Order: sequence, then structure tokens, then C-alpha cells
Amino acid sequence: MAEKDVAALVRGSPPAGGEGLSANAFRGLAMAFKDAQVQHATDVETAAVIERRDRVKALIGQHIDDTKWRELLHQARQIAERGEKEYLLLRFPSELCTDGARAINNPPNPDWPKTLQGEAMELHARWRDPLSRRGFHLVSRVAIADQKPDAGNWW
Repeated sequence: MAEKDVAALVRGSPPAGGEGLSANAFRGLAMAFKDAQVQHATDVETAAVIERRDRVKALIGQHIDDTKWRELLHQARQIAERGEKEYLLLRFPSELCTDGARAINNPPNPDWPKTLQGEAMELHARWRDPLSRRGFHLVSRVAIADQKPDAGNWW
């Protein structure tokens, strides 16, 4: 069957000239369907990469102001009053670190804070100056995607 006949079948039209269907035409239909699936998956993946990149850029530009910092400390106090010892201050993608969080993921590396950007960098600075001297500890962990929020505790 000619290429134009296969194309006609893909569009849902009968073959030209009253020819019957062939195995090649059916294989062409199956191949066209698989090609469309692959293209769709590629488009979805590309869109997800672009969206994640845009989110990381936005996160780098976010800041922790005094009001937000006080709110985070207030929430941490409430958690402690309920007997908890850790509080998740911030969860962020590994792309927010200049090294993709490799320094955090491969301890001991005392320079891991230097890889932070945006809110994460600011939270670390706010902890380092006043809170670390008062005995508060900070833990940074690399969580597996879709893991529960307690896997990235910052306190």
C-alpha cells in the first residue's frame, strides 16, 4: 500500500482506489500510534523540566523577612510544646544548591552551607548567627522524591 494510503488510514479515511487493507497498513497505524505516544511523553517531560527550572529560579529569588522568620520560630515553639524535637523549616529541591546537594548528601562536608541559595541560604544564616550559639542544631538531609516531609528537617 502506498504511503498516501497509510496516511489516509491514520486520518481515518479508507484507502484510495478501493484497495483492501494490508498488514503493512495496520503496522503503519500501530507505528503511528506509538510515535504519537513517544512524542507526547517527550512533550510532558520537557514541560516538567521547564516548570521545575522556573520554580527553582523563583525560589532563588525568595527571601525570609523578619515577619516570616518570627512565624517559623513561633511554629517551632508550638511543635516543641507538643514534645517534638525537630521542625521542618524549609523543604526545597536539590537544584537550589549550587552542586545539586552533593555536599549535603556526602557528609562529612563542612562546606555544604556554601552551596545554598535563596531562602535556604538565608535560613542557614539566621540559624548560624543567633541560634547556633544558643544550642540549636541544624540538620540538612537529601530526601528522595515523593518522600514524606519529615525527611528534610531543618532544626
